[in-house]
Amino acid sequence: MGAIISYFFGQRLKVAGNDYQVVKRIGEGGFSFVFLVRHGGKKYALKRMLIQIDEQEEAAHNEIEAHGLVDHPNVMPLVAHSIAERGCTSRREALLVFPFFPNGSVQDLIEKSQKSGVPLAEERIYKMFRSTCLGVRAFHDHSPPYAHRDIKPHNLLLQANRADTVLMDLGSVAQGRVDVRTRQQALTLQETCAQTCTASYRAPELFDVPSECKIDERTDVWSLGCVLFAMAFGDSPFDGSTLSALSGKVTFPSSHPYSQDFCDLITWMATVDHTKRPTVEQILSRIPAQSGSTVLTMQV
Repeated sequence: MGAIISYFFGQRLKVAGNDYQVVKRIGEGGFSFVFLVRHGGKKYALKRMLIQIDEQEEAAHNEIEAHGLVDHPNVMPLVAHSIAERGCTSRREALLVFPFFPNGSVQDLIEKSQKSGVPLAEERIYKMFRSTCLGVRAFHDHSPPYAHRDIKPHNLLLQANRADTVLMDLGSVAQGRVDVRTRQQALTLQETCAQTCTASYRAPELFDVPSECKIDERTDVWSLGCVLFAMAFGDSPFDGSTLSALSGKVTFPSSHPYSQDFCDLITWMATVDHTKRPTVEQILSRIPAQSGSTVLTMQV
């Protein structure tokens, strides 16, 4: 794998008729790598997905289609894409080009805060969280509604002002409302979510899906509650187990600088019964007005 990565340094990858020169690797996961690339004097992030089986090609198409669902300043735009044969081999690959955000992710910010011992200010957290909710709402307002299903600090990039976010990694996006009528449908949904949704941010209804139930886009609201907790305290309040999620128990440190309203918002989103869980719109109505509006500012 290391040899493959080294091979691409300095190489040019053609996407939708344009050449992108690889500068360095900036991320990887599963069967994909993310590179910092240059084109026309500008920087981009290029995601290279190896395609060896039909399911991987389907996943690539799904991610591309997810980017076409919404056009919102708090959702990562797709600049260009292609799916083609790789070199002279029979293997295929998907290449997806995105704007480059040099300030890292909310997870990076959380780790710096934890390392320094200085918690993030509540007002700043609210501002980041509000912009995140606006991006998520764009999917929920779609007809039919869609859910991201893998909202976590790692998938939130910081804009140039370091206060607003951009929701990325749309490979997990799926229709938000699912009418489960059989055990097989329940097991299929459960298996899919186990593969695409990070356990410690996954809604409880996705851990042990009943044979007859209705799932909706409020799976994302649970994840948003976990994200808000992580911004303040370093990690999700749940450990990724079924038991932890089904308990819905959020334990706050005995001493912290955050308001009661802030903590109440988290526990509200961590309502185990998703039919009683708030919507993103209701969450936005509870965020203090001084958190401000969001403006897209990216480096390209």
